Amino acid sequence: DDDDDDDESSTAADSEEKTTTSWTDLGLPKNLVAALQRVGFDEPSAPQVAAIPRLMRGENVALQAHTGSGKTMAYLLPALAAAAAEEELPAKERSEAVQLLVVVPSQELAMQIVRQIERLLGDYGRAITQQCIGGANVRRQEEAIRAKKPLIVVGTPGRLAELSRTGILRTHGVKCLVIDEADDLLASNFRRDMARITDHTGKGVLGGRQTVIVSATLRRETLDQYGYMAPDLVHVVAGRAAVAREDSVAAVAAAKNSNSDSNSNSNSREATDDEVETTNASLPPQLEHYSVVAERGKKVDRLRRAIHATGAERALVFLNFGHRLSETRDKLATRGMECGVLHGGMNKLERAAELAAFRRGDFRALLVSDLAARGIDVPEIDAVFNLELPTDATHYVHRAGRTGRMGASGIVVSIAEEREAFVLPKLARSLGVEILAADLQKGRVVPDRGNKPTPRKEHAERASRASSSRSSAGGRGGGRGG
Repeated sequence: DDDDDDDESSTAADSEEKTTTSWTDLGLPKNLVAALQRVGFDEPSAPQVAAIPRLMRGENVALQAHTGSGKTMAYLLPALAAAAAEEELPAKERSEAVQLLVVVPSQELAMQIVRQIERLLGDYGRAITQQCIGGANVRRQEEAIRAKKPLIVVGTPGRLAELSRTGILRTHGVKCLVIDEADDLLASNFRRDMARITDHTGKGVLGGRQTVIVSATLRRETLDQYGYMAPDLVHVVAGRAAVAREDSVAAVAAAKNSNSDSNSNSNSREATDDEVETTNASLPPQLEHYSVVAERGKKVDRLRRAIHATGAERALVFLNFGHRLSETRDKLATRGMECGVLHGGMNKLERAAELAAFRRGDFRALLVSDLAARGIDVPEIDAVFNLELPTDATHYVHRAGRTGRMGASGIVVSIAEEREAFVLPKLARSLGVEILAADLQKGRVVPDRGNKPTPRKEHAERASRASSSRSSAGGRGGGRGG
């Protein structure tokens, strides 16, 4: 029965995507539509079209769509619409309680969400929103909550739970709880704080709070673990994700039918049916995936060469353990490549400064761990490098999703030792993508990419050729320094 309900939810989402094309059709107020258009959001993305009508109706929703597809705005806009409606009420009837509480696993993601609200609503957005994150001054956050009486609070579990225990942050009246990057927030180190937050949030709301679960990857077991706090949770798989999900369900059904006609276990899978169904749905379709084999002691040098060979201008480099980030940065520096580092031991100002330098282009590569990378929103990231392989398909999805955002092209290169390279075909099958074996020769990725430039570099080269043609100068195109 659960599977049937799930399929109905996805079908409904697809139907809404096809018939609804404007912000007004989604039921958003005119002033909010005007604000969206003013900042360049002319029309909603597929996840927004699929989720917003359900959220406006007060349903509990588990929203799955690939990273960079507009999931954040999908849950923010209904809350902002509710805040606008609250402002229309007479002063005596307005609630001073927090209306929306957003819980995220990282400081960067919290700050990114707050920036989106401020970009959309300017001073009003700053007035109604408060971020509560670890690594920042807790006293200032307490003072801001008392002074602003925010309608929207965005924060990390530890700080939110701390402010809740002291009574500074009162969450009993919260009408909507959003758990963003929901799979990460199931980690054991968040368990105690998440229990505090979920048990107290919306406790005093008549009829109960609304709960929204959000991630690029939502496995069945993840949904099951959140089921206790969100009755009648509707799993919305949006856009390309919905199409891929239907394809994978059909493939699973075909495999089962085939197996029923034969005693042999043909079509055996490295991933479970549910893993294929969810992770395949979560990768941007335009990404290119490559693997390069290197000896352990030469992986850092292969990384440096791969960054040059792909022509990446802004690259994220993933390692599994934070203590190796600085060591890798130093090794790259001795080879003439300056890099930035982002890790959990940095305070808010240090992390913000490093991200700002990366956005400015002060260095081409930023070394990160999985958790530190959550919330990084730099649209110009054109390549992701796995210097250490992700632990599973879910982590691969979250890493790869840092590039190729909102339809842009992107490259993912995994650098593996020969003894661990067998993992890559398994990942590829699990994700439903092709990870092409490649090599680095004479400053190029070969044979699969050859000297094909990256999308950003290709655009620049086309512009340069067009300029040369117009001026009839016949000059030579400039190449990147090594």
